[in-house]
Amino acid sequence: MSETKALLRRAILDDLADQLSAAWPQPGSQVALSQDQFPHDRAEAYYVQDRMHQLLGERVAGWKVGATSQKMRELDGHEDVIPGRIFISRNYVGTRFDLPFAKFPNSRIETEFAFCMTASPALRDSPWTAKEMEGMMIMHPAIEIIGTRFIADGASKSENSLLVVADNGGGVAFVFGDPIEDWQDIDFQNHNINLTVSDGPPAENFLGDMRCVPSEAVADLVNHLAERGEVLRAGDYVSTGAATVPQPFGEGDIILADFGMLGQIELNFVGGA
Repeated sequence: MSETKALLRRAILDDLADQLSAAWPQPGSQVALSQDQFPHDRAEAYYVQDRMHQLLGERVAGWKVGATSQKMRELDGHEDVIPGRIFISRNYVGTRFDLPFAKFPNSRIETEFAFCMTASPALRDSPWTAKEMEGMMIMHPAIEIIGTRFIADGASKSENSLLVVADNGGGVAFVFGDPIEDWQDIDFQNHNINLTVSDGPPAENFLGDMRCVPSEAVADLVNHLAERGEVLRAGDYVSTGAATVPQPFGEGDIILADFGMLGQIELNFVGGA
């Protein structure tokens, strides 16, 4: 690519980041994108995601990662994991919250197995392993509120995947339940979760090879971030992908996520700002 074309391409990506960041505080008005704005590859998508973060000026509480199992990637057309930042302004720690629905229109809700880092896996030459991660984090049952700030008519699965990466990995907000310190022997791939939206039926669980092994997902995230010059620090939260099928919700809905022996989380989406 010539220098002139490279500069023009960078201007298009900067404009995409501008539009996505501008839509962040106004989630009800999604941005309609033209095909020339679609990222061409993951490098462009990560550039937009990082630029969006810079423009927002939001403090980071940790990182989310989606599409963490091979089966899930095949289902949704992703080539790799889908990382994104968890912002402090949309990070909730506890088991029950009343949240203003106005902050979360066009969103869905899903359960996840998440963690809080007790140490920092620093940058190094060799990749970090799942076994090493097990000794560096405490488990939390979690709910992610997911959504995107764009409309991309005609986008293919792969193009939509790159747009989701660019748009902060589709992350909107996170709720982390009570910590579980003794978690290493849990069979996460077959642990049933009962997620309901008001009086609706329970959400279907992703089980078996539809789910990742969480410590492996965290190691993958740590090694991915290292390639971008990013590190997790003690106190950072990390998530490991959807454990149940994402569910839509509306104003007045009550969300109950029952993780069995791992605890519960309840959310009430109320009116007002």
